[in-house]
Amino acid sequence: MIRLPLTKLVCTKSTGNKNSKVSFKAIVFDKLPMHDTTWSIVTGADGLIYIGICGEMAGGLSAYIASYDPAGDKLSYLLEVADVLGIPVDNGQPTHGKVHYCLLPSEDGMLYAATHCTCPPIGDFVWRPWHTWSDSSKRFSGSKIFGYNPATGEVLFRDDLVPRQSTRCMALNQERELIYGVTYPQDHFFVYDIAARRVKDYGRIGSFNPQCIFLDRAGNGYTTNDYGFIIRYDVEKERLEELDVRVPHAACRNGFHTVLYDAVASPNGRVIYGVTWDFDVKLFRYFPEEGSQGRMEDLGKPYGPKIKTWWDIKDDHTGGLVFGLDGYLYMAMNLASLDHKSHLIRIDPDSLAKEDLGAIHDGDIYPDHICRAARDYEGNLYFADAGMRPSRMFKYTPAGGLQNGVCPQGIIRSWG
Repeated sequence: MIRLPLTKLVCTKSTGNKNSKVSFKAIVFDKLPMHDTTWSIVTGADGLIYIGICGEMAGGLSAYIASYDPAGDKLSYLLEVADVLGIPVDNGQPTHGKVHYCLLPSEDGMLYAATHCTCPPIGDFVWRPWHTWSDSSKRFSGSKIFGYNPATGEVLFRDDLVPRQSTRCMALNQERELIYGVTYPQDHFFVYDIAARRVKDYGRIGSFNPQCIFLDRAGNGYTTNDYGFIIRYDVEKERLEELDVRVPHAACRNGFHTVLYDAVASPNGRVIYGVTWDFDVKLFRYFPEEGSQGRMEDLGKPYGPKIKTWWDIKDDHTGGLVFGLDGYLYMAMNLASLDHKSHLIRIDPDSLAKEDLGAIHDGDIYPDHICRAARDYEGNLYFADAGMRPSRMFKYTPAGGLQNGVCPQGIIRSWG
């Protein structure tokens, strides 16, 4: 049986009202004033938006899982990861302070989450995994995975994933109950069997962490190595394959560090739209079912003129890819060439026409950069901010909304 990684839309694409005023609502996680990043945001099978609220720069923080109910406009803090794992944040070790693209919703209502490091030990200003690898008191205790049922509030299991390392991105193969992941800092690709509660390490794929794993309709997993070549996990053969297909990179570079940052499936699940994590960000679409290796299409810069000089990798940072119920592809992009703010970009997947809908903001509150996005069943879009304290997400309702049909409910995205 083949399942789509993205719910197939049966509603027609709306042209929307291009002259309407774009408005956002900032939903601030103010009960966690020291938490400064939100890396994971997904739509659960119950229609709620689930969020991984994380700590990046301050020591001694635990990640939290929260939920947002669109119907009731209610934010709830569900659990503290340190409590779930039984690992205190004041034990002198780097904390389990992040759930980094590793929050996965399942069709049965479960949520799966794995932990990521970089949050310093309490009292420390900074922490690096390479410098503390052999330090028994300062090294990371290793990534943990757990299964949580939000309907009952029960944590059903906790397991070790990898010693000393953390997990930066994951994807869920619903049909086979497998989770694919990549570790940090050593870039090992692993597969976790949920039913058997067993992890298999497939070895190292690089040195620069890819930020995303996406799926095709057959449940194969895809990510990139250090030079942007596609790495595919063939679920039937149970092996990794390096394809002779690359994500696009700047002409002045050789592809080094052009790793996958964010990706989303088209409404029918046949095409993957993605962006790179590098200077001179590229937008691409990949057709995994065409031929034995798939077909890659370079769509150029996501939006705007080319930057002549980069001061920071965030200058044209692009993330938060999500399809609206109107059939358009949305993403958030920092526009250093304009005002150094994160703008909402809308793309017609048929004509590839691009439109800047304006800076993302609520009053004088602007995001630092957007990493991920989600969509609820009503069509609202949610963009997770990283780099502000306290952390927050921005809610946006596209003009036009749902027309000529009712979109089915279910899992919208099966990767973090």
